[in-house]
Amino acid sequence: MSVARVTWAAAGLVALLLTGSPAPPARAAAAGALFFKSEAVGKAFSAWSANGGTPGCAFGIVKDGRLAAVGGYGLANIEHRIGIGDDTNFDLGSTSKQFTAAVLALLASDGTLSLDDDVRTYIPELPEYGRPITLRDLMNHTSGLRDYTDLLSLAGHREEDLTTSADALAMLVRQKRLNFPTGTAYRYCNSGYFLLSIVVQRVTGKSLRAVAAERLFKPLGMTGTTYLDDHAQIVPRRATGYKTINPRQFATAMSDWEQVGDGGVQTSIEDMAKWAAMFDQSPSTSTFPSAWLRTTLETPGRLNDGTELAYALGLAFERHRGLRVVEHGGSWAGYRAMLMRFPEKRLATIVLCNVAEADTHSLAYAVADAVFDTSGPQADGTPGRPPGEPATGRRAVEELGRYYNESLGEILTVDQKEGSILIKEIDAEAPFRQTVAQTWVHADPGGDSVVRFADDGGSLEIRDDSAVDPRPVTYLRARGARLPVDMLEGIEGTYWSDEVKAAWRVSRKGTTVTVPLPNDGGFGMQPLAEDLFTSDQGLIRLRRNARMQPVSLSLTNRGVVDLTFTRVADDTLCR
Repeated sequence: MSVARVTWAAAGLVALLLTGSPAPPARAAAAGALFFKSEAVGKAFSAWSANGGTPGCAFGIVKDGRLAAVGGYGLANIEHRIGIGDDTNFDLGSTSKQFTAAVLALLASDGTLSLDDDVRTYIPELPEYGRPITLRDLMNHTSGLRDYTDLLSLAGHREEDLTTSADALAMLVRQKRLNFPTGTAYRYCNSGYFLLSIVVQRVTGKSLRAVAAERLFKPLGMTGTTYLDDHAQIVPRRATGYKTINPRQFATAMSDWEQVGDGGVQTSIEDMAKWAAMFDQSPSTSTFPSAWLRTTLETPGRLNDGTELAYALGLAFERHRGLRVVEHGGSWAGYRAMLMRFPEKRLATIVLCNVAEADTHSLAYAVADAVFDTSGPQADGTPGRPPGEPATGRRAVEELGRYYNESLGEILTVDQKEGSILIKEIDAEAPFRQTVAQTWVHADPGGDSVVRFADDGGSLEIRDDSAVDPRPVTYLRARGARLPVDMLEGIEGTYWSDEVKAAWRVSRKGTTVTVPLPNDGGFGMQPLAEDLFTSDQGLIRLRRNARMQPVSLSLTNRGVVDLTFTRVADDTLCR
């Protein structure tokens, strides 16, 4: 099943025409055919082939509320050589969040709760943080809560280990501080949507799985869709998740984490098409409150200062070829997912994969572009960037190096390439070209990012009008860590966190500092600036007492800010 196949949807009313596989003209004429460049889709999915024994992906195209085309590439299960089909079930990861948001919205519509309720109304054991955290804050990722997935990982829980909802809730109850004051920033956080599953259970007396089936999945005919909240639960036709060891070798990548709300939905292309079609239904064509729910889910969130976010209730917003895009991706264990909708064209693309390396965001755009290249917008539709002006002032080479934002736990590397600069993150890089002195713009067509270097060379500011939070972000320059060995004297030892109930046992050899983790190989700490280190876990700040002795290590990454591990005597943990 290594090539897309012709699929007739809606009793043959919509036809997909593939090169070499023309649909019968009479059937195509019944309602018009969906044309797209099949070779472009095949190229996009070329890495995944059943004949090659690889895992892969399924895709679907929904046009005018109907599943117009589907395709499958690769194997749902390598051991038994089971191909990926239209009804193969995949774990959606975070693409599940829109379903959780929909359940909450429906409960709010009938007065069971309000989205502006304080979460502690339903989960009073959560700490008080100075101001209420509303259910809407949880849904818009403006709560400031730490991410439970990071916290459990730091406590030594791997994805393949069994963890329960009780484990995650207990972890969140122990947290003493927020990442930021509620409502002042956006930071993607799985904790909010997990807590919503607890709210649903406590307010209805039923699990999120049961309520979603009753209020969403059954009314929409999504009979094969469910939340997986029990690691022993059997999901019919479920694809196995995999990760790539090398181009022809794969390992199973499955998870026994039982938390849902932030993830956990198991579904297929066929059922996801019904969900995508729901957004295009009108009140006259369905008894389900589609129009109202669409408006509710797509209402953008706002920060306390009035900043509008490009994120609503489980949905994110982008632009492509001048068109509005509503989307949400998912990533968990060996699964990757994307539902991408183009409301102005009544078009949606769905990509579900069972291999961790699949880039479903790019694949969904590739499928959409295959349609647009024959029937849609021909140009990006965004204003072109002004031509680059001669550079003046300091040369770009003087601005190369590493920059960091300690509150985000992020590091950027600025490099030079063929007259442009590359700004590299952990897993991506973007080219920029100079327009005026100290200012660079994204070199790709339609790119919205602008980078400005401070005149003194000590920082850079990035503004991205297409980001969820469009406010500029500043990164400080790391001018080199002047850390002689004697400044690291005494850093060895045990550091304990009451919040994650875990210890870091730090060792040092010269300027190399390492921290083993339970059930893990651990990580190294590399000097970035004075008493600030980089690591695979994020940025780590070393704090000292008045006598300059190390007393604590604090970790900051996208999920947690300033999570502190305090130095303790080794025998303390044995008592």
